[in-house]
Parts: sequence; structure tokens; C-alpha cells
Amino acid sequence: MRQEIVIRSMLRRVGVPANLLMVGLVGGMFCLFQMASRNPGGRPADLVLPFVLPFVLLFGHLALAPVPWQWTGNDEDRTGLGRGFVQALLFDLAWIGMALASLHLLGHPGPPPFPRLPGPPMPPMPPPFRPGFGLGLVNLAFGIAFGWVCAAKEATEAGERRMAGLLRHAQARALQAQLEPHVLYNALNGLAELVHEDPLAAEEMIAGLADLYRMLTVHGGEALILLEQERRLVEAYLAMEQMRLGERLRVAWRWPDWADGLRLPPFCLLPMVENAVKHGISPDAAGGEVVIACARIGKGVRLSVDNTGRALQGQGRGVGLANLEARLALWTELAGGFTLAARGAWTVAAVQWVEAP
Repeated sequence: MRQEIVIRSMLRRVGVPANLLMVGLVGGMFCLFQMASRNPGGRPADLVLPFVLPFVLLFGHLALAPVPWQWTGNDEDRTGLGRGFVQALLFDLAWIGMALASLHLLGHPGPPPFPRLPGPPMPPMPPPFRPGFGLGLVNLAFGIAFGWVCAAKEATEAGERRMAGLLRHAQARALQAQLEPHVLYNALNGLAELVHEDPLAAEEMIAGLADLYRMLTVHGGEALILLEQERRLVEAYLAMEQMRLGERLRVAWRWPDWADGLRLPPFCLLPMVENAVKHGISPDAAGGEVVIACARIGKGVRLSVDNTGRALQGQGRGVGLANLEARLALWTELAGGFTLAARGAWTVAAVQWVEAP
């Protein structure tokens, strides 16, 4: 791993409540053992340091012990056994030695502030608390072993996350590939209707269809795209449908400028627009209005397509909307959800998600 990844891994370990709870429980057991084995009395430092030491060392092992095994300087998740052992030996020796030396100095008795006055002899004081050499060797061995086990566990988890990410990416690409011909099939069906009614408009629609196919090919090749690109794709699709439906299709945009800068998986807006035109506006002899909107709601963003065409029949999902739901389920970076509902005379389709902090 590289430096920035190692640091993120360390922060992730110390930020897990279960890990901190384990440090507290094990450190507490050592404290109970100290209370049972040490004589009462002594300087304040002698009473405090034995109970601080377990927590300091355990937290240090949690945060630092895996670091030398993960420090590879490249994209590998951990080092080989030989290099890792040498790095762990030197690294753990350094931080454990500094920790014990610091506590040793804190526990070392200084000279008395005032000379002792003549009088009866003072009762013997218990020896000051001084971390020993044996304690350092035990922690060194534990740090090397624990670091190797922890680094191996995190390397396995990182590999599983990568495999899961690759699988999600492959599934998303397959779904996007399914959606591209679906959009073209619907556009060709509209073109077939227009050929007999208005040949000149059909010729113009063929040119628009070529542009739409080019945009679909570029659009579907990305994992995330700017919403501005999707808006332009929708505008090209609606321009073709406008040729076919004429005044029966009325479109209104409620689109703030900041919406173009949002990054989403491809084909989040187009399936909702296509569904509104195909199932709402086109079957209705009077046509209707399609309202395309983007708005912030609290910490979330809502992308919606409303239409006043034929009323929603049931809650079934066509190819486009089922595809959209499946791709949103694979969008693990942000939690997104899709809804389709009737609200009075309107049919409302919406995608809503919470923005990343």
C-alpha cells in the first residue's frame, strides 16, 4: 500500500467502535490484575502509570502494528514475509521503545524537593513503577504477530471489496448495454409511424436518430457522468419525439444551473422521460405535459419526471424503469432510490439520493 492508503487504513481501524471496545476490555483486565498484585501506597505516578500503560500499548498495537506489513510503496496490499518481518521488527521496536521509555521517565522518582528533617524513620515506600525489559520483548513479539494477522485480514477484505466492485461494474455495464438498444427500438417504432404520416419529418428524424445513437454509445461507456450530458441526451430524444407527436407533447424544464454539475450513473433521467412519453403522452389522443425537474430536498437531491398523459395503470415496471431500479441498487457510493406513483392527474417518476458529505 502507499502512504495515503496506509493512513486511511489506520484511521479506519481506530474508528471502529468494536476495536476500541476490545482495547477497553482487555486493558481493563490488565488493570484489575495490577490492582490485585500491587501494594497500595507510593507516589501518585506509581498509582496511575500501571493503569495507563495497558491502554497505551493496546491502542498503539491497534493503530500501528499492521503499518509495517502494509507499507509496500506500490499497489500491493501487504509486503512479503521477509521484508515485512524486518520492517515490523524495526518499526515496532521504535514505537514500543519510545512508549516504554516515556513511561519509565514519568515513573522515575526525582530528588526530594526539601531535605528530610531529623525524626523517626519513614516507613519503606514500595519501589517505583518502571516498565521492564521483559515487558518490551513481550510487546515486540505481540506487535509483530498481531500486525501480520491484522494486515492479512485487511488485505483479504480489500481484495473482496475490489472483486465486489468489479462485479457491480460488470453488472452495471450489462444493464446499460441492455438499455441502449431498448431506447433505439422505441425510437424506430416512432419512426415507423411517422414515415406514412410525414415523410419529410421522418427523414429529419432519421438524422436525429443517428445523433441519438452516437450520444447513446458515448453516454453508456462511463460509470459516472455529468448530469449535463444526460440532459443533452434527453433533449435530443425529446426533439425526435416532438417531430412525431407535435403539439400533443408539451415539455417544461425546472432545471437549476447547479444540476448540470451533479455526477450520476448513466441513464438515470432518460428512462423516466421515455416512460412518460411512451406510456403517458403517446397513447393519449390529447397528449399532455411532461415536467422535468431537479431540486434539493434537505440533504438529498430529487430528480423527477411528471406527466399528465394517460393515468398510471398499476405499479408495473417496463424494461427501462426495471433497468433503472437494478442499476440504482448497484450504486453503492450513494444510496439512491426510485419511485413511481400517481398524484391526482399526474404520474410522477423520481430518483432521490443523499449527497456525499
